[in-house]
Formats: sequence, structure tokens, C-alpha cells
Amino acid sequence: MSLPGFCGHPRCDGRVSLSSSAEPGCSCPPTRHFKPRRAGIRTRSIYWVIDTIVFRSCQLPDRSGHFQQIHDTRGHCFISEPRSIVFFVNPPNSNDLDRCDAGGITVSKGAQHTDWANFPHLGVLSLASYVNSLPGLEGHYIDGVIHSLERILTTIGEHAGRTLAVCLSTITANYEAAIRIAAAVKTVDSRIAIVVGNDHFTALSREILERHRELIDCGFIGNEVYSGLADYLLDRRHSRPAGIYPGSVRFESGRLISAPAIREPVNRIIDYRLIDRTLPHSEVYAANFTRRLGRRILELTGRRVNQGVPVEIGRGCIKFSGDDACSFCSIQYGGMWKNELSAEHAWSAIQRASEAGYDYLYVTADELPLTFARLMLDMAESPPDWWRALPPAQRPVLVGYARADGMEKEQVLRAMRGIGFRILFVGVDAGAPRSLQALNKPLRNPDSAAAARKMYDSNLRALGNARNHGVAIKAGFVLGHLGMTEALLEENITTYIEFLQAGRDVIISADIELLSPEPGSQDFRYLTQLDEAEAMSRRPGLGIGSRETRQRVAERYRQADIFDRETAIDDYIGVFMPELSKERLATARDRVRGECARLGIVTGDEL
Repeated sequence: MSLPGFCGHPRCDGRVSLSSSAEPGCSCPPTRHFKPRRAGIRTRSIYWVIDTIVFRSCQLPDRSGHFQQIHDTRGHCFISEPRSIVFFVNPPNSNDLDRCDAGGITVSKGAQHTDWANFPHLGVLSLASYVNSLPGLEGHYIDGVIHSLERILTTIGEHAGRTLAVCLSTITANYEAAIRIAAAVKTVDSRIAIVVGNDHFTALSREILERHRELIDCGFIGNEVYSGLADYLLDRRHSRPAGIYPGSVRFESGRLISAPAIREPVNRIIDYRLIDRTLPHSEVYAANFTRRLGRRILELTGRRVNQGVPVEIGRGCIKFSGDDACSFCSIQYGGMWKNELSAEHAWSAIQRASEAGYDYLYVTADELPLTFARLMLDMAESPPDWWRALPPAQRPVLVGYARADGMEKEQVLRAMRGIGFRILFVGVDAGAPRSLQALNKPLRNPDSAAAARKMYDSNLRALGNARNHGVAIKAGFVLGHLGMTEALLEENITTYIEFLQAGRDVIISADIELLSPEPGSQDFRYLTQLDEAEAMSRRPGLGIGSRETRQRVAERYRQADIFDRETAIDDYIGVFMPELSKERLATARDRVRGECARLGIVTGDEL
């Protein structure tokens, strides 16, 4: 069996064999044709990918024009040109790889979310664009919600000889897949650096690096990682990665070292050409977006939109300012709870996305009207000439996140509508005051019960506020929380259904999800910190499982870095909602989704 290869010898026919012998006429020694060891990975198809990866020729001309052969200590040839390619990969969801459903209930599939695979991955694209702007480096974008693990590994393997690093964006949903990619890449070429980041790594960096120190070369925590990552990659390219890299965590000389993050501005370098530079993505994104949301958006807003992209003009949430996030929130914001562009630069970011052909711009700040009120007002007061020149029907549609209590800021909502926000994602999240209190959804207040009742009333008024300001809603609901009972579940379901029925004229889509305890969230801490769970359950007066049962579960998660999300959801329900089961909550979810279908409101689906 032969595969395409690259050899510098003029008589080589460009083919290399997976056997140990060279092709006739090729000057490369037999060791040039190297079949790498298999990685200890469960997926058989990954073995096939690794077995068929072939290294590029190591023969390069020296100053006299002759080719040089560079070998490692085992006699294997490798290319000696400076490595320049940096892959930025959003791994596939781990439960989409090779798990066969044996009749169990699956509630954490990514495709069950209405925005799944509709848009490019902002963080991966932003980092790839930034690195691509650096001298001597090429940023390559790959999204694993579009491309299979086999396709990702094949693509990296085809460029292995020029690849400096593979950077993996790890959230809990894809972390196991990220580790598989890292193991496969290291088997192909151990000199390719593996760099990891994002929320799961930030929350569990010590556990991950202690377990995978031979696999992961460096990790970065938080959001402000651009300058540190750039310095690390440039130093690595010149074989001297021993500096201080802000935001980094890694093992060096057998000990774990970290460097504190520094304050950085929001990255403004976004190169939309990278989305399809390495592998095609845009066509699938656009098709998913149109099929899922296009018709419903046209129906409720009168706007026909074709292609969406996330746009970052700020990041942060007002809840982060007091380190008081909602219990289920696993966002790891690092050293800056809030970061934003100026109004001028925010408009420039919107202009670049619009000129790249996108007409549905998902502004990704974690909450807008309360957290970024000043930015919204400043943008409304300074619309640029290009925006004013466009007829309203030709301006891009802006979409953003808002708390229901934030929608009561009349002046801010008018400003947002004026600068193009037509759709707001509103996390209703619970349909009973005690449930909102258990989820820590209200803003901090000495009287948490009163704050929960106020938040509940704001949720009910959200539909009227949306109508008054001419915006549509994408609604989010959570099922389950610390101490939820059968009665509370039924109260939540009833409220959700009444909310949907009352808002059928303004609600575009609804995401109904079972609470998943992700590392970095308070709910995950409840799994491992028994006293915290007991203290929190007493606030709304809700019961949880016995300490003995919770202790047994806690032992499974205290040092874990990889775990099955379905099992974690099951465990959480078992110890904190003893009256309920995952099956009962899944049935409740399906009941709410069924009402959405009856009302014409979009929900997630399999693709």
C-alpha cells in the first residue's frame, strides 16, 4: 500500500510505502518510511488515521544546494525547516465519538441546542486570527462540530512536518475528545506542542497537567491569553520555550509553574478567511442556520437572514463582578470580570463582519443591558456613516444576551434596538421563585428570597418588554437544581408552558436543558464540597440526599479530569434531587419541547 508523500530526491516518484523499504530510485534510507506506534486510544478509526499518516521528507538543500537529511535519535527522518503552522481546534463533543446508546436516555447532546453548528467558533477563530497575524506563523481553524475526529487528525497529519503546535479549546463536553487528539498528534510527531485552554482546563488545570504532563506542553487559563500564547509559540518556534508567559500553566523541571494573566484589550484581529482556509466550514454553518432558524426569524422580525457569525465587542456578566455567578455557570473569566471595546471599535467589529458577508451577528457578551449599558448607549449616540447609509432592511441583525431584569432598563433597550439588536437571548432558567433562588439567578441581595421573587416577576414581564421595544426572544430554560422536588418541577413546567404560550408571537426558539454540573460551576462544587451543598440547600429550605451518599459520589469527582457528562447529571440528580430521576426530568423536558413544537417555536434537533 502506498500513499502520497514528498521526497527531495529528483528520481523519487513521490510515493512512499508503509512498509520498511524505500521506493525504487528513492535515496531516502529505509528508516525514512516510518510507521508510527499506535496510541492507546479506544477508537479503532483513529488507529487507522494514525497508521496512514506519512512524514514529509527531511531532505532540504544546504547552502551549496545539496539536500540534507535530518534524523532523530532513532534514525527517523524529519523535516528541518522552521515550523510555522498552528492548528486551533474545537474538538468534537466527546459523546458524539464512539459511544453507543444502549437504550439509556441522553440529555447532553450538542445537537439538542438550537444554535449547534450554526456559527463559527469565536474563540478558536479569534486566536487563530491573532496568531496568523504574527510573523512566521500560520493560524489554521478547525471546528469539530463540523468535521469528524478522523478528518481532523488526517488534516493535521498531512501538515505534521510543518506544524509547530496544536491548540485545543476544552470545555467539559469535548475534553475527552481533546485528549484523544493530543495523544494521536504526539504519536505522529512528539515535537508538535500541545496547548490547551478554555473553561474546562481553567477549572481543572492542576488535575489535568498532573495526569497528562507528558502529553500537554502548556496550558492557558482565563480569557486574557493572547500575548502569553503568542510569546510561547514564537519562543517554541526558535526552540527556547522557557520564558514567562502570562496566563500559562505548565510543568517545567518536574514542577508545576504558572504565570499570572495580565490585562489585555479585547482582540480586534479577526480574519474570516481562515474559516474555510484549512477545511470547509461555512457551507455547513449556513445550511444549519437557515434550516433551523431562518424561517422563524423571517416570520417574527420580517428580516431574511442567511449567514451568522459571533462578534465580540465585550465579554463579562454583572454577576461576575461580585464573584456571584449563577450556580450552573461554568464560564471562567480569569482576572477580568469585564472587558470591552470602545464604541468606535465595537462599530468597526460589526462593520468587518458585515463586509465579510454576514447578516446575523451574534454579540457574545455574557449579558448586555446591565453589564454593558454604557457601551450600548455610547454606540447608539455615535452610529458611523456606513451604518446610517444602509437602509434599515439591509443592516445586519444583531443578537445578544440579556437578563430579564436587564430588559427593564428602558433607555438601554431603546439604544440597543436603535443600533440593530432585533433578537435577545433571555435566560429565564427557572419558573418558580425558590428555583431561581436555588440557581442563584437573582442579583446579590441580603434578602435572597425577596430577590428571587423580584427576578420571577421580571421573567414574566420579559415578553411585554420585548414587544414594547420590537425585539424577539430566544428563551433558555433549565430543568433541575439543588433540592428540586416533584412539586417544584411541576411548578416550573407549568410556568414554562404558560410563558411559551403567552410569547408565541415573540419567541423564536427555546432551549430546554437539564442542569449539567460542569467543572468551574458552583453546582460542580456542590458535588465535591459537602458542607457548601448543605449550606446552600438551607437558604431556600430544600432537602438533599444523605451525607453518606454524597460522600461516595464526591470521591468520584474530586480528582477527576475526564468524566461522562450523562453520568454526572445522573449523579447530581441522585444526590441533590432524591425525589426525581433523570428519566423524570427528561420526560418533563420533552413535554416542554412538545409544546414548543405545537406553537411553532424552534427547539434543537439532530442533524
